[in-house]
Amino acid sequence: MADGFERPPQGEFEREVKTFPEFFDRLEADGALDFWDAVNSETEIEGLVYHHRGVQVPSYDGRFVHEPSGTSGRSTPAFSAEFGTVGPRSVWATFDASMAWDVYLVLFEEGAAIAWMTDAEFEAEEADRFPSKALAVKAGQFSFGVLFRFGPDWVEREEWALSSSAPALIRLGDGRLLTPETESEFYGSAEAIPDEFRPARDTGAPPFCGLLDAGLSVDPGGPDDADGAGDAR
Repeated sequence: MADGFERPPQGEFEREVKTFPEFFDRLEADGALDFWDAVNSETEIEGLVYHHRGVQVPSYDGRFVHEPSGTSGRSTPAFSAEFGTVGPRSVWATFDASMAWDVYLVLFEEGAAIAWMTDAEFEAEEADRFPSKALAVKAGQFSFGVLFRFGPDWVEREEWALSSSAPALIRLGDGRLLTPETESEFYGSAEAIPDEFRPARDTGAPPFCGLLDAGLSVDPGGPDDADGAGDAR
């Protein structure tokens, strides 16, 4: 189950980080922003993978959605990440927009990534190792993000998602990728699954992460009953 996918050649490609200082103003004005809009048409990308505190879900599309105060009876302004997943699964997450966030685009040899992180998470988790949040994200140290994939790297993830009945892949802290084939196999790796996705836990992500709510599920019918991309939230 571990190391199910081959890592693409690393080469000497220098990672590049871009920031989006007007991101939340644009999100509020437009109401929603497609993840694909972050990469230009010349970027060789075929699919995306939602990364949520180590859990990874292959998806065909996704977007940020602005959720003003009062949405779903919530007094706190928020934004959510929603996905059209590959296969019989669903994932979404809602974040506290009242906290201080930065959104980044990271370009590297294997593709690209969008990452978002609060100031509070950086201070709690990364400030002792990196002089800035941007450098932490550049090094791959972020809890929430969207990884853009292409070529065999994407094909392997898409094929897994279409054939597996597990909710998600699991990226371990040592870099290994677990590729569970069933729901029970996925939850058998309980210690590697975020608390917010563990049914027996009432706790969630640490408050400094800025996560308000999240959901991860799989259709009990499994891949045979799936008719393509899953529904976004």
